Amino acid sequence: MPLPPRRVCGQPSWHNERRVWVLYAYDPTERPKVALRQREWQAIAPTEVEAVREMARYLREIAAGRVPKYH
Repeated sequence: MPLPPRRVCGQPSWHNERRVWVLYAYDPTERPKVALRQREWQAIAPTEVEAVREMARYLREIAAGRVPKYH
């Protein structure tokens, strides 16, 4: 599945202190700010596969013009 227009998706990373996998995506056309971006999404899951699946769900929602809901 291709990414929605103007989205960048990172690689899954393991966070040992929280014992979770994190995957992020953002809109690079948004102006950079010191705080979190407005159009940034993180999928957090106990396994890498679940994080990738959750991000795929987020990106499908974004492509359909909806705002993804975190579980």
